[in-house]
Amino acid sequence: MNIPNTITMIRLVMTVFVFVLLELYAAADAGEATKTLPWIAFTLFLVASVTDFLDGYLARKWDMVSAFGRIADPFADKILIAGTLISLLHFDVATEVLPHWYVVVVIAREFLVTAIRGYVESTGQAFGADRLGKWKMVSQCWTVAAVLSMVAGSSWFEWAAVGGFWVSLALTVVSGMNYCVKARELILGGAS
Repeated sequence: MNIPNTITMIRLVMTVFVFVLLELYAAADAGEATKTLPWIAFTLFLVASVTDFLDGYLARKWDMVSAFGRIADPFADKILIAGTLISLLHFDVATEVLPHWYVVVVIAREFLVTAIRGYVESTGQAFGADRLGKWKMVSQCWTVAAVLSMVAGSSWFEWAAVGGFWVSLALTVVSGMNYCVKARELILGGAS
């Protein structure tokens, strides 16, 4: 277990705490003590989002890219985004910006890309994340963080949530289609 992989595992643990805090907040009475729960979830989400970029950067810089990291890092990303989006569906203020179908689109894209990546890599070809996929992740983190702040009671970032929704929706769909095209080229190119 190297430092980048340890950071990935810490991201997974922080993600679990985000879910737990949101679940507790959704189930709690609206007392003063519970108002800090979504802010703590917001902070943990931001830190977890930053670790997504940190672990990959360190793995490449220190030449510590590993098979475990190639599996655990995208898994942690998917759990962070998809799980937090699902947890946010408890809150009316969140669903005003994030309709249920958006969550389905995000999760469906992740299943599709994971399936494609698994198949292409089973043929012995590398199929890592591309720049469009990374921008998709940034836009989703931006959107989720802004919605989390709204759940915590702030209306300051509603514009960021709405704008982020549209940008992340477009990047989710376009990057998913891009992976399909790249996979088709690799698969057909490898068959000829």
